[in-house]
Amino acid sequence: MKRAILLLLCLLLTGCSNAEEDGYKEVRKAGWNFIKQNKWENRTRGYWKHSKVAAYTVNESQTQILDKQYIGKKVLSVEFEGLENTAVSAPVILVDQETNKVIGYIPGE
Repeated sequence: MKRAILLLLCLLLTGCSNAEEDGYKEVRKAGWNFIKQNKWENRTRGYWKHSKVAAYTVNESQTQILDKQYIGKKVLSVEFEGLENTAVSAPVILVDQETNKVIGYIPGE
């Protein structure tokens, strides 16, 4: 019985976690603001909370870089869920993890 209660408690706690609790809330917001600023929100499904954040090493040939000092450096990429049946998906936004400044993007496909 105790084991069942403990298992249920663990499931409830992990099931309630969300994107805001992973420490990337401001990074996601910076990416979403850049999406909105460029009027790309019609290419995404959801909102800033519905994005994936990952480490990314800036490569000049794959990205549109706003600040060249980041070439070869690690930043965070923010990828928003795209809509089905769109010609071009939303770009992946690159954000400096220290300043939450958008430094570039990878164009959507």
